[in-house]
Amino acid sequence: MSASEKLWRVWWLLGIPVAWAASALVIGAELARNAGSEGWGSALDVLRLAIYWYWMHAAWKCSRNVDQAWWTPLSRALLAVGLVAHAMI
Repeated sequence: MSASEKLWRVWWLLGIPVAWAASALVIGAELARNAGSEGWGSALDVLRLAIYWYWMHAAWKCSRNVDQAWWTPLSRALLAVGLVAHAMI
């Protein structure tokens, strides 16, 4: 997505599939670890972080493309909180 895209489009149209993928990867990583494959669990976690980072970067670039200026700092704060949450899972 380009930097000129509206934030809502990146947030929702790209964010929902990212959330589904992240959820599936968390479950997959835990199942891999429970099966004794720590390496695959870690690889799935890295993939999850990479997918989130891609979406976060796109949303951050588009965060100024809003009708009301207060959405920019709010969206950026939520993106940062989301990154911390993904890193802690």
